[in-house]
Amino acid sequence: MSARNGMRGRTAGESPTNRIHAELPDLVTADEVGAWLKITRKAVYAKAERGTLPGATYIGRRLYFIRSVLLRCVEQGRVPEMGDNHGP
Repeated sequence: MSARNGMRGRTAGESPTNRIHAELPDLVTADEVGAWLKITRKAVYAKAERGTLPGATYIGRRLYFIRSVLLRCVEQGRVPEMGDNHGP
């Protein structure tokens, strides 16, 4: 079975980033990004305002992140350290 038909177990050769990629929807909320990066919602908003979290977009008054952009930058090491509430 594959992740597409409901099985989400880790398979041989699957990287943690690929597993996270499969679990996140196309748009993720600030709360979801905060939980994934282990930072507060307030820190997510602050980093988005400073431009240090990629893929940020507002829909109305709500902040969302484009999953593919955020994951690509994490893989490239262009996202501030996870758990860093006070980073640049």
